[in-house]
Formats: sequence, structure tokens, C-alpha cells
Amino acid sequence: MARSITIRRETKNKWERRTPITPNAVRSLRSAGFEIDVESSAIRVFPDGDYLAAGGALVPDCDQSEIVVGIKEPNPALIQPGQTHLAFSHTIKGQPYNMPLLQKFLDVGATLIDYEPIVNEKGQRLVAFGRFAGLAGAIDTLWLAGKKLQLKGEKSPLQSLKQTHEYASLDELRGALAAIAPLAQPLRMLVLGAGNVASGVIDILEWLGIPRISGAQVLNGAEGPWYSVLDFAEMLRRKGGGEFSLDEYFSEGAERYEGRLEEYLGKFDVLLNTAFWTAKYPRQLTQALMRERKADLPWMIGDISCDIDGSLECTLDASSIDEPDFTYNVDLRTISPGHSWEGPTIMAIDNLPCELPRDASEYFSACMLPFLPELMTMDSSKSLAESGLSETMQRAVIVYRGELTERFRYLQQHLDLAARKGAAAVNA
Repeated sequence: MARSITIRRETKNKWERRTPITPNAVRSLRSAGFEIDVESSAIRVFPDGDYLAAGGALVPDCDQSEIVVGIKEPNPALIQPGQTHLAFSHTIKGQPYNMPLLQKFLDVGATLIDYEPIVNEKGQRLVAFGRFAGLAGAIDTLWLAGKKLQLKGEKSPLQSLKQTHEYASLDELRGALAAIAPLAQPLRMLVLGAGNVASGVIDILEWLGIPRISGAQVLNGAEGPWYSVLDFAEMLRRKGGGEFSLDEYFSEGAERYEGRLEEYLGKFDVLLNTAFWTAKYPRQLTQALMRERKADLPWMIGDISCDIDGSLECTLDASSIDEPDFTYNVDLRTISPGHSWEGPTIMAIDNLPCELPRDASEYFSACMLPFLPELMTMDSSKSLAESGLSETMQRAVIVYRGELTERFRYLQQHLDLAARKGAAAVNA
């Protein structure tokens, strides 16, 4: 039997104005006979009145809701027994800060479905904000690059740009880029990664009319302006030599492969990192490499992936929309707020799609809409295999009725570690 679904208000911070389901999607679901509740929000990019006009019903909270859909992870204190929550839970890597959230789902017998594992047969994500992270990350990096150049009294067309959130829409942003394209300033920009996030970065650079060159041309010392996107084989090399194998890299990671970014240092000015990274994979900029090649480091880094102390060890923290950059001191391994010429300046905002809330929400909602009817008709009294969820959605279920599903049982070790650390802190 079809049940109602509640769109949760976002409370992460003042910038989280996105929604997983737009009023147009509510209208579509209502026409198919589904009931949609909307938790009232003063900051959501679509006002409450738009949802009412689309047939939604406003509710003060989600306490009585069976199915709750949001963007960022829910507040653990608000998860009710037996509820189903759909969100970016930020638990899949065993993130320590969200193990209490995961434990709450287990404790109250609730169900957690995450957007990130909703993928096709090739492992490509079907519901994501990646392109919008790339769009906003590229603009913010170039905007900050213009500000950094200004410190030296160097004029640049980039100084006419604004931070992404100051543009009302993607169309307005694109118009601002068209006004300074083609960018003649001889900037040399290197992009790491080739997924959805990189596609957004590439869009910005193309709209600026910047020529694209190959990795080989970069190594040959091509003069700017240009951008280059390094593929896996150009970013990585097999330890001890031998042919690059993508399958081997995915399975063996840093055991067999190491980064090649050192080969490109000194040949580019701006680094835009979009590559997926976990501790299994090699780093591209280590402390040792940065000390050894200090004079060759890029002066501006857009770490759009924002893995703290990850692939780029200079990313010691995330920045924010309010405080978008910091400068890294290679010798001291410290960061200072803002931009200076004392080291590489790093943009590492961890919620970039928030800067394009309307466009990002419309795209995300359109991706999510085909999956909502099966979510709203699932029978959670049965086993997951018999619940009525498609195999695609079943693979995205982290916790089902208070138990980790088979694909995510590895998270128990992270829960146990968090529990031990918590007990040690209490007994200290």
C-alpha cells in the first residue's frame, strides 16, 4: 500500500538550502496518487507556498513520518523507531564523526538508505550532485585565484568574477564567464579526475574558452593559457614498472601504484582536484614531496574532493562558503586563513553544490523521481529481498530494520572502534 513521504528540512548550516524533491516533483507524485508531506523550512530554496501549491501538506516535524527524505544526514536524536531515512549519511567510509548516527539506526530498528550507492551496473552513480560541486568548485577557485593575483597588483579578467553563491542561477553564471571569454591570461590549469565532478570543472573551463591540451603536452612545457585533464594512467604509475591496469589499481590501490603528480610539478599554476580517494589509494601531494619541490608547487589549489589529509596532504581542513580559502605553509605544515603568497592557497569547501541550490535541486530531484514510487510502496514488514525495492535500491540500503545489510557489514568494525574510543574517553 502506498504511504506518504516527508521532505525533511535541512539544518546542517545556513547554506544548506537544497531539497531532494522539488515542487514540480511533488506535483508529479501527487498526480500518481502519492501523498507528500513537507517539513516547513525558512531557508529552503523553494518556499513552503510552492509545495502547498503543488499539492504537498506542511507538517511541523517528521516524528510521525514513515519515510523521511533529506539531503544531508539527519539529526540522530530525531530518528524514530521503524522509520526509513534517505540521505547522504556520510557513513560508508566508516567516518568516525557519524558512527553515533549509524548506531542510532541500529538501536531503534530504523532503515537507512544512502544516495551514494545508488549506481548502475557499471558502478556509475545515478543520483548525485557531483557536476554542481565541479561547477561551483571551479568558479570559486578561479575567483580566489583572481584575488590572489590582486595581492601582487596583477590585473586579471578573473577579478570580475564573484563567488558562486552570488549568482542567482547557472545561466547568470555562464553569462559572467561569456563576458570574459576567451580567457587570454596565460594560466596553466591541471584537472585530476574524470567523473561527474570533473565534468562540471570542464564545463567552466570550456565556457571560458580555454584550450584543452594533453598530459604529454603538459610534460613538454606547453605555455598557457590551457587546461589538461589527467586520466588514471597519466596520474598513476605501477610500482616497479609495468603496464597500467585499471582493474589492478582498483583492487590493489597503493600496494601496487603511486602518484605521478611530481612529474608535472613546475609545469602548471592551478590544480583542480576532483579525483575520488580513500586511504586504500596513493596520495598525489605528500608532505615529503611538497618540501622537496616547494618552488614548483601550484600557487592555487581547488581541492573539490576535499579529503582531509588525503590525496593532497596540504588539505589539513575543510574551508567554508563564508571562509573559502586558506594558505598552506610547507615548512611548518600549518595553514593560515585567506590567501597569500607564502604558499599554495587552497579552496576546499565541503558543501559546494549549496552555492547553486535551485539548479542543483532541480537536477537531483529529476534523478531521484523514478526511484520514489518504489520507496513509497516498499513493504518493510518483509525481508529486504522481498520488500519490493529494485536491486538498484536494495544495494543502497545500509541498515534495514535495525541491522546492517550484507554489503555494509564491514561498518561493524568502525562502530566497534567508535564504541571503544567512547568508553576510553569516559574512563579517562
